[in-house]
Amino acid sequence: MARKHLKAFLSTMVLVFVCGMLVVLWTKTPIRTRETGEKPRVAPAVMPVPTPAYVRRLTDAGWDSRAARAVVELNSKWFEIQTEENPAGLELQLKLLEGLGQHSTLARFISEHPETAGLLAVADDPELIAAGLDSAYEDYQIVAGLYVQHAAPRDAADVAAALKANRDLICALHRRGLLGCEVLFIFDRQDVAAEEYETWLREAIQAKSAASDAELASFVNLAMRHGPALRDRLKHSEDFRRRLRSELWPRLSRAVDGEHAMFEQYLDEKRIWDLLALDNGEELLKRCGLLPIDLLYGYPEIDHVPYPKVLHDKIVQMLLRREERTIHALMKFRREPLFHKFMQRDLSSDTLSAALAQLFNAGPNYPDRLALYARIDDKALADEVGPPNSGIVTWIPFYYTVYEVPQKLLQGRDPSGMDLFSAVVDPVFLVLDIYTGGGTAVGRKALLVGGKEVTEVATRKLAEKGGAQLFVTALRDTGLELARKQVGKEIAEKMGEKELVNWTITGTLSEMQQAVRTTIGMATAFEITRPLQFMFQYGRVGRETWKRITGMEARLFMRGDAKVFVRITNLAGAVVGSRTAAFFERTAQDLALGAAFESEPGQDLLHEAVKRVLSSKEQLQAWQQNVSAWWLRNACQNTAQPEGTEVPR
Repeated sequence: MARKHLKAFLSTMVLVFVCGMLVVLWTKTPIRTRETGEKPRVAPAVMPVPTPAYVRRLTDAGWDSRAARAVVELNSKWFEIQTEENPAGLELQLKLLEGLGQHSTLARFISEHPETAGLLAVADDPELIAAGLDSAYEDYQIVAGLYVQHAAPRDAADVAAALKANRDLICALHRRGLLGCEVLFIFDRQDVAAEEYETWLREAIQAKSAASDAELASFVNLAMRHGPALRDRLKHSEDFRRRLRSELWPRLSRAVDGEHAMFEQYLDEKRIWDLLALDNGEELLKRCGLLPIDLLYGYPEIDHVPYPKVLHDKIVQMLLRREERTIHALMKFRREPLFHKFMQRDLSSDTLSAALAQLFNAGPNYPDRLALYARIDDKALADEVGPPNSGIVTWIPFYYTVYEVPQKLLQGRDPSGMDLFSAVVDPVFLVLDIYTGGGTAVGRKALLVGGKEVTEVATRKLAEKGGAQLFVTALRDTGLELARKQVGKEIAEKMGEKELVNWTITGTLSEMQQAVRTTIGMATAFEITRPLQFMFQYGRVGRETWKRITGMEARLFMRGDAKVFVRITNLAGAVVGSRTAAFFERTAQDLALGAAFESEPGQDLLHEAVKRVLSSKEQLQAWQQNVSAWWLRNACQNTAQPEGTEVPR
């Protein structure tokens, strides 16, 4: 039902946009032509004449003449604007482009994809990036879009390294709807841990290819949270490198296997790997959750001291029996020296269980009971406590592991990356905004053409909100619903927003997949800025690119055909120059307009003559101009300036 409403809403928004653009086109048509139906006389489009000096400058630097002409023709308008608004930046861009003359093997690729020249010009290894794009074939737009999202040269180099062995997998995740998924594969590859970690990550994701959106999102959440700690262990422990893929990961996978194979309970606890390394680690995790970590390793943040290592084997066996009074005694008396001494005695399991149960039942008089145990020998102790109660209650770990201790931990440490918490609880964190190409003004004009109630309602919403919102998820409800499925309604509803943060992130990543898949092929173009911002921050990557996006007030959009493009509004004119901002705005509007006309509802509205307003070739050129300017601008921002020269904007 929700999916049906989503599709209906999308169709309405596209109709609003297309109708609005038709109004704009109609009002620009000469009156006589509208009345008579005569074909209007349209002046032929005049392509900017390539500046011979620019072409000559590149060929003098070793460029192939065909490649040089392709780049200059594509960027002629951009070069003209930069000459006026940013001459120092233009000179820098041209110097960087000259450097590509040393790479003769790139001539054919640049001729076919002149938009990539700025991206390649500043790359340490332009052949690697070009080869990856050239062999992407039908995934070219997805791969190119990743470089638009990671435009800063250092960030682009990280993406190139990630794509080298994982391109097909990253593209598959992208098609699945996981925007920003490439951050999983961006990490330091200069140490012994990198190859083993990358192999584990690739195998684990491939195993999740048929899983539900929620299960895949849960693994992504685990990899984002545990990735740095895993790589550190792999780097410093040969034993961990040997066992991760063959033993430890399969144990964790089996421990969570079931109706909902999810990892939220373990996201805040990196010592889960120490527990899994024990001979009985998998069984302990299945039977007792995270309690063994508390008793064996402790939580100093909440004053839970660990038991001495000499007692670990005995505690493990006691935990596996899951006797409620025994476990409560272990938790209650961990700081008592006499209890530690008592635990070191060689008692039968029945005597030990009975003694601990009576000790726990003694309440405030437990010190007297402990003193008695210390005075008598093992045989007398067995006679004193007798056999264990036949009605032993099995201990249930969920309340402890999911609610009680995590709640206390939140008061003493930062287990959930609370530097991200403000982003996570933002009620419009994952809003995919449809590019309306003119917002409410266009929407209101659509009323003159459409006249339908559904259009009026949609337009009124646009006017009220200032844009078409694909979906707004109540994030706490998303996390709560997922938690209910995993740990039960009673425990889940005791949790506050901070305790639900792990479930909230997974639930939101799950919803994002569905939203993106539903949108692709239906909507005009939709904004991906906020989802990407979250993924970059969560994965701690792309910081330089994001700093630039923020500084230029840029926004990233994606069309249904995976073309990613940049919009810089006129508000940023003071930062980048008014004509520069207008250039990005014009090309972005052309791309959004073309996508709207090609969408299903758009096709239903348009006559053949109008469909040709923006051809596929023109849309491709608009995209090439948009991303080429974006890469050139980012390229010149990365280069140190000679002393005394003007700093480019």
